[in-house]
Amino acid sequence: MTEPLLHLQTAAAGRASEGTIASMTDHLALEASVGSYPAQAEAAPVLERAYRDLAGLLGVDEDGVALVGSATDALRTLLMTWPLPNGAAVGVVPAEWGPNVDAFIHHDLRPVLMDVDDRGVLDLDALQRTLRSSPPDVLHLTHLASHRCVSQPVVEAIALCRSAGVTVWVDAAQSLGHLDTAFGADAAYAPGRKWLAGPRGLGILAVRASARDQLTPFRTRTDADLSTIEALRKGERPVAAQVGLAHAVREHVQAGPSERRAALAAAGARLRQVMRDVPGWAVADPLDAVGAIVGLRPTDGQDVEAVQRRLARDHRILVTACLPWRSAEISEPLLRLAPAAALTADEMGCLTSGLG
Repeated sequence: MTEPLLHLQTAAAGRASEGTIASMTDHLALEASVGSYPAQAEAAPVLERAYRDLAGLLGVDEDGVALVGSATDALRTLLMTWPLPNGAAVGVVPAEWGPNVDAFIHHDLRPVLMDVDDRGVLDLDALQRTLRSSPPDVLHLTHLASHRCVSQPVVEAIALCRSAGVTVWVDAAQSLGHLDTAFGADAAYAPGRKWLAGPRGLGILAVRASARDQLTPFRTRTDADLSTIEALRKGERPVAAQVGLAHAVREHVQAGPSERRAALAAAGARLRQVMRDVPGWAVADPLDAVGAIVGLRPTDGQDVEAVQRRLARDHRILVTACLPWRSAEISEPLLRLAPAAALTADEMGCLTSGLG
């Protein structure tokens, strides 16, 4: 009998529910039965509801949400359609997702490090001083880091930047479906595959109403009358995957986003408590961390990638090796645990023995 899989990679890709899987296969069957475009028309109400659900989760109106190919595509869309001059300053913190910084540089923007406290959290007092003296053109915050459970004070930063007339973009890749993301940033984006447990290959872009007129997406000659978001929604898309994401989002909303956030916070807190007693590993998260991502630092010279492979091969435990390219604040590889729910005593025992 195959040992059950212990999935601790939700921060990479969540496990889709049976209902989400069925919604996609049902749509593919419908495409085969009636044709792709009629099936897409039948799915329109489902997708419209998904836009409303996602708008509520991200703090924008329902006309401000588009589905794109990935979170990376969403950021690229912002970089290609938002009118930023060459050399514009983009404020980031050291915990920023590394490939975002690469994207800024590729688009001739200038990443500028913002001051943080000893936890790696944006220093709001320092931000106020920076906004008065040398404000960035855009403040870009990764709400929850990819490699350890450090979150940024997005709501407070948005309030300060809005008063100063500074644009705020938020990477909500690890926080959508995990933390409260209804902050109404000028723009926010995330994939659908992580804490919402939707299918791979879709990203979500949310743009605040007052900021949408700044975007200049490509339009064909037939798109002249479309709104900015309608233009971004248009094009060839994996409709079955969109239907699957819509189902996953609806499940999340029906389960209660605040209840899910509380459950994930409790799972992370319990896992951190147990991991602090495992020899050879130190918890890399701040003491006040809230969320289910748990970063572990090896203290006995372990090869983190080898540990990841061994856990998968010998114990059917999926974890993630976080290498230094992920963030400027990583000086050595970390092991990341990301459960979608509280672990049982047996699962915890399997994990701790596998790490030992």
